[in-house]
Amino acid sequence: MPLPAAPDDATRSRPRAPSPRAFRRDRSWRALATVGLLAGAAWGCDGTSRGLDAAAAPSAHMSTLSLRIDVTSQKQPTLTVLGFRAAFSGVSASDVMTLVDPLTDTGPGRDCQLRDIGSAANALATGDNGVELEEFGGVGIAIGESPPSIRLSPRLFPDATPAIGGVVSEAGPFMLSGDWPAQFRVTTDATTEAAATQLTVPVPSAGQITAVNGLIPGPHGTTTVEGDLKLDLVAGGAGDSAVEVRPLGATAALICRVPADATRQSAVSFVVSHQLLSSLIATTGAVPGRPVAASLDLVRRINGNYGASDSRVAVEVRASTLLELHP
Repeated sequence: MPLPAAPDDATRSRPRAPSPRAFRRDRSWRALATVGLLAGAAWGCDGTSRGLDAAAAPSAHMSTLSLRIDVTSQKQPTLTVLGFRAAFSGVSASDVMTLVDPLTDTGPGRDCQLRDIGSAANALATGDNGVELEEFGGVGIAIGESPPSIRLSPRLFPDATPAIGGVVSEAGPFMLSGDWPAQFRVTTDATTEAAATQLTVPVPSAGQITAVNGLIPGPHGTTTVEGDLKLDLVAGGAGDSAVEVRPLGATAALICRVPADATRQSAVSFVVSHQLLSSLIATTGAVPGRPVAASLDLVRRINGNYGASDSRVAVEVRASTLLELHP
């Protein structure tokens, strides 16, 4: 499976400013910028990171590596990678992951739930709590049995809140051609805290939204939703499945877990009530009675740990279409 050449060592060792093509999750950062959470530069006025206060000792550490495949109808799938290490206090590890990349939120264990990353950001706004991010260097990623060809590059983290600062590591997007990858092979270099690791990470099969309220979603169109949201979808194979509705320009999302027994079927019907959608619309601050544009995502994800319980690796496949939600 051919990929663009990885950047050379000189490029990898130099942090670079955020790029509009860095991640498909840019839509989430653009959403945050719309509501004002990303106002200002990525660093403090004196050029220093505004993460964890020096006087406040971190209460926990974690590291995470996320590999995301975006699938859009009539387009080649793309792969993006994000990794970071973090020292943090005042929030949970799952909150840290969601603040860094809102699309990593796995949602509830069952049923549906409204999630808002603003609550975690507010928790960091008081006291000496904070999150200090460090790049995840020394990682090589191979597709299938090919030699490692993907290396991560450091990037300054946007100033989402004054209490988060530092550097993350990323790669992509890369176009995936040929057969669907069955696995990724990930290697990490040895550090002072951990030995070198080699692990094989399975790739979940791609899900598909086959109908929205009885209509086949088009690759470039938007489906209007009035009342309940009835979905017909395919989400079989290993891994968890979730349906996400994410209003554009908002920090909130509605995440619904697809029951595990349903994913063993060849086709699944799934209904999100109008009441839940109305609650989601209300969080956006939209003018009453006006429709809200949203992304509808079917996410298939496999989570795991490597080396230690606070070291997480995840592979997700995200199939997306656009909605127009009416109150």
